[in-house]
Amino acid sequence: MNRSWCALLVLWTFIGCGAPPGSSYTAASAPAIAPAAEDAKTESAQADAAAPKTPKQIIYRATLVLHVEDFSAAESEIKSLIQATGGYVAQFREDRSQGAQRGGQWTVRIPVPQFNRFVDAAGKLGVTDTREVTADDVTEEYVDLEARLKNKQQLEARLLELVAKRTDEIKDVIAVEAELSRVREEIERMQGRLRYLADRVAMTTVQITAYERHDYRPPEATFAGRVAHTFRRSLDLMREFGEAWVLIVVGLAPWLVLIALILGPIVWYVRRRIRRAGPTIVQATPA
Repeated sequence: MNRSWCALLVLWTFIGCGAPPGSSYTAASAPAIAPAAEDAKTESAQADAAAPKTPKQIIYRATLVLHVEDFSAAESEIKSLIQATGGYVAQFREDRSQGAQRGGQWTVRIPVPQFNRFVDAAGKLGVTDTREVTADDVTEEYVDLEARLKNKQQLEARLLELVAKRTDEIKDVIAVEAELSRVREEIERMQGRLRYLADRVAMTTVQITAYERHDYRPPEATFAGRVAHTFRRSLDLMREFGEAWVLIVVGLAPWLVLIALILGPIVWYVRRRIRRAGPTIVQATPA
């Protein structure tokens, strides 16, 4: 009887004090885990905020085709615009293939802050036939080059340390110096590409083509206008085709003279030998 009461007392004590393990663990641990997760998120956010972010690296380009009344005046105004915006002319070519009507093409480098201002002002110098603006984002390539350059520079520093020690055999030193030369070549190539990208990002490129056309009016978007434009274009192509043939003949003329001087005596000599030989008479043999 006493043993039964003792067993019941032990069982009652276990049921009263032994709460389910899952509930006890959760109640005790949840408050500790939540702050830890929040701290981890906070540290990650702070690390992302502290990491340096590379600004957008964008290369801007623009192309303008203009028809102007006076080419000389347009050329002077373009020079004034370039000077006012702090740019410079990278290339210029003048074209007089249209006879008295002059034409020219400028390749201009303009700082990024003045890019839109310059393009808008240049477009007002005449009747705009074509206007195109492009933006090429090279941020990914720029960041990749910087990371690769940093790794190569660290490798170069380690190779320089190995060369300075010179405790290995001669063949090992030569191998290290050859690897160092290769690494330096890659570093110079990466630095050159970075300088090129930095220059193109800082200074935009604008290409302006201007033709002198008096009283020029853009063709109307009608069927008759398209027919007239096609007819004029066909005449221009015919004229260009004829000019091309004339240039080909003029270019071949000296060679034709040279060929005639070389082949003339040969042909004369062959014909003279044929005349001297005369016709060959073949006599029939009687049967």
